[in-house]
Amino acid sequence: MRKFVALVLAAGALALPAAAPATAGTLGTFLFGRPLEPGLLVIVMRPSYHDDQDRIPLIYRYPSAETVARAQDEIASNAALREALERRNIHPQNVVAVQTAANGGKIIYAR
Repeated sequence: MRKFVALVLAAGALALPAAAPATAGTLGTFLFGRPLEPGLLVIVMRPSYHDDQDRIPLIYRYPSAETVARAQDEIASNAALREALERRNIHPQNVVAVQTAANGGKIIYAR
């Protein structure tokens, strides 16, 4: 009986590395969930008295009228961005900037 249990455990240990690459994507999704929209990050800026606001660049914390106008134009011309904002209950007029990330995704700064 001991030999049988040892054989089953050894077979399981040998099969585990072969199964790990096949389940890597599903395991990550299981542990961390699936993003609402891949390639889209929405940063909601709070009032300036919060400590974590230091990580947001000043040009987005205090945007110029030109930056806001460009963001509004991009939201108006891109239906996927509008739908993503609707799913997150963010009104398009609260978007102050849209930045294109290095990987081609979009970063949306909203109030």
